[in-house]
Amino acid sequence: MTQNPYPPSDLVHENTHDRHYAADILVIGGSIAGCWAALSARATGATVILAEKAQVGTAGVVAQAGGSGYYTRPGEEEYNRKLIHSRHDAACGLDDLTAIERIYEESYRIGLQLKALGFLSNNGMPTLDGSPPSLLAFHGARAMLFLREQLEKTGVVMLDHSPALELLGDEGTVAGAAGLDTRDGHSWAVRAGAVILATGGNAFLSGAMGTQGTTGEGHLMAAEAGASLASMEFSGHYGISPQGSPTTKGFWYGSATFYDGQGRELPANGWESVADVARAILETGGAYASMNKGGASLKAFARTVSSIYDHFQTIGLDPYTERFPIELRYEGLIRSAGGLVVDAHAATAVPGLYAAGDVTERTHLSGAAMSGGGPAIAWCLVSAKWAAQASVDFARSRPSSKAPLRALGGTGLRPRRGGNPSLSSNALLQRAQDEILPIDKNVFRTRNGIAASLARLDDRWTSAADGLAPQAHQKAWQTREAAALLAGARWIYRSAGVRHESRGLHRLQEAPTQDPAQRDRIVVNGLHDIGLQRIALAP
Repeated sequence: MTQNPYPPSDLVHENTHDRHYAADILVIGGSIAGCWAALSARATGATVILAEKAQVGTAGVVAQAGGSGYYTRPGEEEYNRKLIHSRHDAACGLDDLTAIERIYEESYRIGLQLKALGFLSNNGMPTLDGSPPSLLAFHGARAMLFLREQLEKTGVVMLDHSPALELLGDEGTVAGAAGLDTRDGHSWAVRAGAVILATGGNAFLSGAMGTQGTTGEGHLMAAEAGASLASMEFSGHYGISPQGSPTTKGFWYGSATFYDGQGRELPANGWESVADVARAILETGGAYASMNKGGASLKAFARTVSSIYDHFQTIGLDPYTERFPIELRYEGLIRSAGGLVVDAHAATAVPGLYAAGDVTERTHLSGAAMSGGGPAIAWCLVSAKWAAQASVDFARSRPSSKAPLRALGGTGLRPRRGGNPSLSSNALLQRAQDEILPIDKNVFRTRNGIAASLARLDDRWTSAADGLAPQAHQKAWQTREAAALLAGARWIYRSAGVRHESRGLHRLQEAPTQDPAQRDRIVVNGLHDIGLQRIALAP
């Protein structure tokens, strides 16, 4: 075992890490997108390694929260038309209906694949409206454990509790990754023909259910390799939770009445009520809800969602007749559209690097609005399949090599000016949270507030880039989490600072309406000096 918490050299060969592996495809991230990418790649005969920060089968939002993916139904034209257009109005002109149709047609084929494998959709539990379960209804950990069983059957090598900390490169091409096994501290390196990032979005450790492992390292690693991100300004999404509960599942929103701290009924329910709830908290000191519009079907379904049902049982409250206090929990880039830019084959602009699921940009699906639920699960599966197909083709086209690889990790691993033992990763992480999580900063943005947050974040980033490194009191995965949160916060506010309008999840107080001239995508790249490009969308 290496004595250093993490190998400081950027040259990787057979003796630099405690454990060395090789595979055609390396998948990083073991939630729904990562599992399906690994299974799809393995189905082609490729050798596959799957590295997960926690444990494959229990990691990620789907394992704890569940959800059902959207798909079209052959021959049902009216149903399909409504489905494809279901979030079009909320998308604020940034979605792509042709792409949506292509994705939902592919998710239907994946649903048939899962059914053929023996997948029991929704574990046989009832649906909210009493209809038959969909092909893509994932009910929490049991559904994800099914995918783990398939991975084991097909021979995918799983590295549990093994967060990837950096990508490895070979003359401008991504050729693997390196990380640590958090159980024993051993370092590992994988040489691969191609890499698929499926690390999820970034909820900035807000405490929302299932998001404790989604801290943006995939964005950080990809940016270090040269990939770009887009639509990061559409990140102001918060889920409504019963106070004290981590669940942000929204199945009950449309059956609820919301109130401000003075007992006055708020004008909207459903997802549209998030801004009203935020305003009530800021202006009247609190907000409340009651599921008083729900019938027997809501009550039956709620009993299957233990995360919320158990909460009300514990506090001894009847949510259908009584009011209960609510709060907002940040879900950010998990249920928002920002992320890595990928093409129609789920490839980034960096050769050898692919991405799937919530780590990618998703404006083509949901525009400037919330991207969670049905579209998100469909995209996780479809982008995973496309990434697997393209990455295998790429890996097979590459000549084999045993030349040393270059480690691409920087901030949090290899400081520019030597390690500063007094620099705390926890303190830096907290600084990033202080700028992103508060609803007065990120639900309702102002130009001055954005500029002030950026100034503080840029200062902290410089400190981290110059001096943050693994020490005896802080492990490498902790320093990388801090670096990822700082980087993510800077991309968010850098993008928000140039969008002088309100559109979807970007709400600017000085410009409360949409500007037709700003129907575009804001693309960011770089870490120390962040570049910006605005790309107008076709009419």
